[in-house]
Amino acid sequence: MSESITFPGDRIASIEEYEAGQNAFDDGSDVRATVVGTAEIDKKERIVNVKHPDGLSIPKVGDIIIGSVAAVMGSMIAVSIDYINGKPTISHVECVCSTRNLRKRNVALVKDIVCLKIIS
Repeated sequence: MSESITFPGDRIASIEEYEAGQNAFDDGSDVRATVVGTAEIDKKERIVNVKHPDGLSIPKVGDIIIGSVAAVMGSMIAVSIDYINGKPTISHVECVCSTRNLRKRNVALVKDIVCLKIIS
């Protein structure tokens, strides 16, 4: 079984040689990755899977995130996510949070540490 790092849309193999497995899709001529991860080509079963790393996580509705404010705009802030539900992340994903419905004018400043709940 051979392995290599892939990004979404990266060509992994030809559909004439391998079938798409987990986190991979067939675009009509090639097998491509759908997530960032490690491509695993099973030469015996002739299937391509992409293993998603544990450290790379994207928050879902209901998750609590802790991060630092990266930018402040008129009615929103951008937050660099450091923790999701208390677990550290290495992906450095940012979320954009609307502050339009809050009565307070300056919700946060750049480099502030914030705790947020994902609601949508």
